[in-house]
Amino acid sequence: MSKTSITRQVIDLQAQAERLIRTKGNMPEIEAFSQYNEEIKAYLFDNIDDDFVLKYIKNIPSLDLDAIETKSGLLTLVVGLISGGSASAYHERHKIEQALDQIKEISNKYASYEMMIRNYFNN
Repeated sequence: MSKTSITRQVIDLQAQAERLIRTKGNMPEIEAFSQYNEEIKAYLFDNIDDDFVLKYIKNIPSLDLDAIETKSGLLTLVVGLISGGSASAYHERHKIEQALDQIKEISNKYASYEMMIRNYFNN
């Protein structure tokens, strides 16, 4: 990633987030998004030395798929099973829904900080 392309990468990450949210995504796509988010954040941390800007970048969350809670209420699980789904498919769908909520938050943070990032790298 270069300094000239970082703003394009941030915009691309936001577009990926919107597509994932719109299409309800799948785990491989969500995992790829998570990795991309970490790569962009690492680049920003390595290349920004302004404490004011870094304070905001630190607020961009990571998407930790292992930390997403896949447990749910017994009633919800039973309804999922009755409607023809398996327990593992239900848990994966629940995990995807929680991940998509976090992806929306990540995208919103980048959208809020995009102008700040653009201005930092254009100076």
